[in-house]
Amino acid sequence: MVSMTPAFLLAAVQPAHRILPESDVLLEMGVRIGLTLAGGFILVQLMFLLVRRMESWIRRLGHGSEQAKRRAATVGSIVRNLIVGIVAAGVVIHCLEIVGWDVKPLLAGAGVLGVALGFGAQTLVRDMIAGLFIIAQDQFGVGDLIEVNGRIGTVEQLSVRATTLRDFNGYLLFVPNGEMKIVINRSRGWNRIAVDVPVAAGADLDRALDECRTVVARMNADAAWRERLLDPIDVWGVETLGPNEVLIRMVVRAHPGGDAPEAARELRRRIHAALAEANIRTTLPREAPAPPARAPEPVAAHSHD
Repeated sequence: MVSMTPAFLLAAVQPAHRILPESDVLLEMGVRIGLTLAGGFILVQLMFLLVRRMESWIRRLGHGSEQAKRRAATVGSIVRNLIVGIVAAGVVIHCLEIVGWDVKPLLAGAGVLGVALGFGAQTLVRDMIAGLFIIAQDQFGVGDLIEVNGRIGTVEQLSVRATTLRDFNGYLLFVPNGEMKIVINRSRGWNRIAVDVPVAAGADLDRALDECRTVVARMNADAAWRERLLDPIDVWGVETLGPNEVLIRMVVRAHPGGDAPEAARELRRRIHAALAEANIRTTLPREAPAPPARAPEPVAAHSHD
């Protein structure tokens, strides 16, 4: 008698050892997968060793400057992320081959998907191209203080896709590299700050200038500040004239960082003390506005009998 049992019921009652590979095959797969993972880990560590050599080479080319150290850290971080991504993808594909998957259709589909994404994700491609140029041209690096689209912040992370900034308030800003039109780097070369001192319009201007020059000469001779300045502080003279005050401008030039702002604050403090001791007003006394004139009381109309 021919059995009428459906084929799918026969497959359902097959023993578990028919569904899974034999134990020796499973053991072989496990060993091969373990060796693949270990090989990927060793390869990543060897590549990281080369990245550290590259970072050391970049620092030597920059003579150990802070800019060279920041550039080495930025390039090293990007290359490490790229290495991990490539090795991880290779390890996953090889593990799929070990368990018996045919990865050729998967790779072909990934190629088609990549072409489709290339047409659809033009913004992503633009951001990555802009990021490559930022890194290649060393426009800025991790630790630099930059201004992007009117926002100022310190670069905390730089990748091919986007830049992460931390502003004065501690807010974290994520800026796509392709959205950066004009970037102002405040951490390269030198910084200059203009210190404007207001003097009352009726004060003795020549005497105020002499006091400013005296204070500047003393501060330039101060060893504690002379080492922090690139150039001696310079008194440029009268900058603007107004009906109530005159601005005297002095200029501080120093290395990027806190030297220029701190020197400007100290200069303002000394100038204020010197002008106060010399009885030179910095502003005219403010006069209280006159109260509005009272409107005349209406004259009462007299009735005629």
